[in-house]
Amino acid sequence: MLSRLAESSFWLGRYLERSEGLSRLLVEFHQLLIQDQRSHIARGCALLTHGLGLETNSFNARTLVEVVYGDESNPSTIRGALHGVRSNARSIRDTLPSDFYESINRLNVAAENFDVASPGRSLKEILDRLAVSHGIYEWLAPSDEASHFFELGRNLERMDLVSRLLAMEIEKEWREQGPATTLRAVGGLSTFLRARVPLSADRVRAFLIKDAAFPRSLSEAGRRAESALKEIAKINGAPSESMLRPIGLLGSQIHFINDDPDEMVRIITATPHAVESTSLAIKANFFRPVGSIVWSN
Repeated sequence: MLSRLAESSFWLGRYLERSEGLSRLLVEFHQLLIQDQRSHIARGCALLTHGLGLETNSFNARTLVEVVYGDESNPSTIRGALHGVRSNARSIRDTLPSDFYESINRLNVAAENFDVASPGRSLKEILDRLAVSHGIYEWLAPSDEASHFFELGRNLERMDLVSRLLAMEIEKEWREQGPATTLRAVGGLSTFLRARVPLSADRVRAFLIKDAAFPRSLSEAGRRAESALKEIAKINGAPSESMLRPIGLLGSQIHFINDDPDEMVRIITATPHAVESTSLAIKANFFRPVGSIVWSN
């Protein structure tokens, strides 16, 4: 498989997942800031922007929307991630199902019509379009090497986003709403409630770290990323040990984790580093340019 196609498929998966994760986060944070006036709004805004690595400060709900929605130049924002989705989809347009590419175009239209003054409706439309795009891809895309790169990027991004969310410790700013908000930000509230256990910050943190049935838990996302990477290595014969080591070690630590809060914090802190190390190893093995061909007489 051409490295250009592999790289675009990988980043298409990452940017789609990032768009959804950031949109869900912004929906929940915006609602908290609007409904709960007891908290310090500027402090709550700083909690999200700092957690997402956005340098620009925001002081109220409207400026928070403007910062997190952002623009095309910053891939850490919603608009920048959506731009990355469209750019990577365009670069491999011939390999994508036509219905999927059309859904990406409609997603881009929804992004262009975003209303900062009333973000709830605009974010819901973006999330609906993202759900459709994911569904079409899973329904129509062939299970080939490109789909494995897509799945790999998607699950690495999930690990990064969930670890960032857990590191924010929303429950310290919103003691009552924090645990439920954390779960809603990843679409996991109904799954958690099925276990019929008390809704507490420690239980939510343990659920999002080690639950084997929830697709966005660190454990399950890591397992799926590892599986996709093994399939890629099997197809092209690349050595996979060094690439698998960071998320493999993390998965082992999660498997044997107990309910010690300090140990869970160490897992949360280690996850972004494992994702970065894996991404760099993937880039070196699959996306690395091999040099230019020089013609001579």
